[in-house]
Amino acid sequence: MTRHLSRQIIADVLASEPRERPQTAVPRLTYLTGFEGTQMFGHATDVLDTTEHTVRYKEDLKLLVADGIDTFRACIPWHKIERVRGVYDWAWTDRYLGYVRRLGLRPIADPLHHTSFPQWLEHGFANPEFPQAYRDFVRAFARRYPWVTDYTVINEPLATAVLAGFMGEWYPHWRDRAGIVPIILGKARAICLVTPMLERMVPNLRIVHVDTCERHQALDPQSQYHTDFGNDLRFVVLDLILGRVDERHPLWGTLVEHGLSVEEAAWFRDNPARIDVLGLDYYAHSELGWNVHGQSDEFRPVGFRQVALDYVERYPFPVMLTETNVRGRIEDRMSWLKYMVQECEALVPELERRGLPFEGFCWYPYLDSTDWCSLCRQPDRAIDPQGIYYLDGTFNRRGSELSLLYARLARGEIGSAELPAYRFEEPVLDGRGVRKFLPLMEGWDWREGQPSVE
Repeated sequence: MTRHLSRQIIADVLASEPRERPQTAVPRLTYLTGFEGTQMFGHATDVLDTTEHTVRYKEDLKLLVADGIDTFRACIPWHKIERVRGVYDWAWTDRYLGYVRRLGLRPIADPLHHTSFPQWLEHGFANPEFPQAYRDFVRAFARRYPWVTDYTVINEPLATAVLAGFMGEWYPHWRDRAGIVPIILGKARAICLVTPMLERMVPNLRIVHVDTCERHQALDPQSQYHTDFGNDLRFVVLDLILGRVDERHPLWGTLVEHGLSVEEAAWFRDNPARIDVLGLDYYAHSELGWNVHGQSDEFRPVGFRQVALDYVERYPFPVMLTETNVRGRIEDRMSWLKYMVQECEALVPELERRGLPFEGFCWYPYLDSTDWCSLCRQPDRAIDPQGIYYLDGTFNRRGSELSLLYARLARGEIGSAELPAYRFEEPVLDGRGVRKFLPLMEGWDWREGQPSVE
C-alpha cells in the first residue's frame, strides 16, 4: 500500500474491506474528531480560515460521513459572530450548522476555543464583564440552534490560562501566579454561569468538559515544590467549578492572594457546575519531568491510562479522550495512534469496574492544522502535520494509510493490534518528546517508514 492514497483508492479499499470486526476481548471504542478553530488574536482570523475549513466545510464534513464518524468537536467562532457587542452575525454559522444537521452529524459545540473571544473584550478572560458577556453569547447561540445538545462550555480552561496568564504567550500576555489566577477565576465564573443556563434551555443537554490531562514528576529534591504546584494546578479549574475549593485546598493561599475572595469561594461552592463527560486531552508533552535545570524528558511516563485514572479517582465521571495527536510524518502519527488506542482499550475495563463508560476516542484535528508552530500567534498558513487527513501545498485534503486506518477504527473493523507500528523519526522522538514513551511500546513489530522530505 502506498503511503499517500487518493480519495478514490481509499473508497475502493474501504468498500472491499470486511465490515465486521472479528470477535475479541478487546473493547470496541467509539471514534470522533474535530476541526481546529483557534483565533490568532489581533489578526482577525483563525485556524478555521487558514485551513480553509470556513469555505471547504462541505467537503470536510462529507469526509466524516464517508469515514463512519458521526460526532465531532465544532468550533463556534464567537470572535466573528459578535464583532460588536450585542450584535450577532449568524450568516456563516447558519450555513455551517445547517449542513451539519442535514448530514445527520452530532456536533459538540465549542463556542470558546482558546483565545477566540472578540477583540473588544479587553484583557480577555480577566475582564470583569467576561462571564456575563459570554453567557449572553451562549444564550443567543442556544436559542438559535436548539437542536444542538452537546457543549464544551470553554475549551481547555487551564491550558489557555497557563499560556495567557502564566507564560505570557497569548493575550493578555501576563506572567506568573498573579497573571494566571484572575484568568482562571474568570473562566470558572463563566462556566458556573453558563452551565445552569444551558440546563434550563437545552433538553437532553450533555456537557463535555475538556481540559489537559497532566502529570508532573520531580526528578530531584530541589524540583519538588514546582512539581507539587503543577500537580495541584492541574485540578484547580475542576475543583473551582465543582465547588471543592475552601481553606483546605492546597492552592487556597495562592488563589486568595491573587483575587479569590472568601465570599466568591463560597459562591462557587453554592453554585457548582455540571459535568456529564470528563474530556481529557493527552499528548507526549502531557507528562512533564522537572529538575534544577527546568523541564526534562529523562524519566519514564506512566501513560494515558494511568494519568486518566488520576482524574477519575478524583472526579468519577464518564471519560472521553478529547484530543491527541503528534506532529510528524504520516507514519509517526500512525504509531502514536496505535499507542493511544492501546491505552484507551486498557482504560475501558478500569472504568467499567467503577461503573463508568468510556465515551469516545478523538484524534484532533481531523485535518492538518496551521500555525501551531508559532502557537497561533501569526497567520502564516504554515501547515502543521498533525491531522488524520493531510493538507498539500494548495490546501487540498489528502488521504493516506492513516485516514484509511482511522475510518476502519471508526467502523469497528480493527483495534490497536491491527494498527502498524512505524519507527519514529528523530525529530518526533526528541523534538516532540516521544522517546520517553518507547518503553511503553515494547513488543511492537516495528516497520521502517519513509523518511521525511525536506
